[in-house]
Amino acid sequence: MTTDAQRIAELEIRLAHQEQAADELSAVVAEQANLVELLREQVRRLSGQMGELAEVVSDKAPDDPPPPHY
Repeated sequence: MTTDAQRIAELEIRLAHQEQAADELSAVVAEQANLVELLREQVRRLSGQMGELAEVVSDKAPDDPPPPHY
């Protein structure tokens, strides 16, 4: 049989491992949040660039002859 002191020691060890795991997960979540924000900013910039390119392409003269394979 285990004594109360042994059970408490085992619970303290488990708690320490749980706290370490929670800290590691928290760090991963914070890192991913930073990465998500970086990716959002890149998507915003790329969307703006795509909009600018769409305007340039739509401003192209419609009198251009079709490519030879048509």
